[in-house]
Order: sequence, then C-alpha cells, then structure tokens
Amino acid sequence: MASDQEGDWVVNHQRYTLEPLPSKVENFIKRSDRETQERINFSFEYICNSPFRHENPTTIKKLRSKKKGFYRYRVGVIRFIYRVDRSNRLIRIVQIDNRGDIF
Repeated sequence: MASDQEGDWVVNHQRYTLEPLPSKVENFIKRSDRETQERINFSFEYICNSPFRHENPTTIKKLRSKKKGFYRYRVGVIRFIYRVDRSNRLIRIVQIDNRGDIF
C-alpha cells in the first residue's frame, strides 16, 4: 500500500521542483568556494528526490516551535531551511547560512 505520509514509502515516486532561490541564498552560494557550491547543489538535488528523509538521519531534521512546517538540511557547517509544498510538489529554500548564524 502506498502512502504520502512523511516517513512512509511511495510507490509512484515523483520528483519535487525547487522554486527560484531568494537573492540572499544565491548570494551566500556565490560567496562560497567551489567545493561548497558543489556540495550545496548536490544537496538541493537530493531534496528534490527525497525532501523528508536522508540515509544519514542527522542530515534532515523536521523543525518545531516557531519553525514548525520547515525542515533543516545539514551540509557540513552550513545549514539551510526549506519548506515543502506537497500538493504542488515544490520546495522553497528560505534561508542558508553557517551553523551558528542560521537560527
């Protein structure tokens, strides 16, 4: 039986689409070194295929409290916050920064 609930598997898996990045996110990526840019781009690709779950359970975290409904993705010392629109299969990256500055 297929389910669209978080954490459950889906037989008819469709890819999510990344919305255009906010200018602050684009500027952060442009200021980063080439290796970091590649790691961030790989992370964006990853969440388009699997926005709720990662093989490393500490990489994607569902946020609570004020950030309820958002997810955090860890890329080394960089974190980015995103929101998933399940009905339209869209992902919006809302913030990206170094670990100590994101929250």
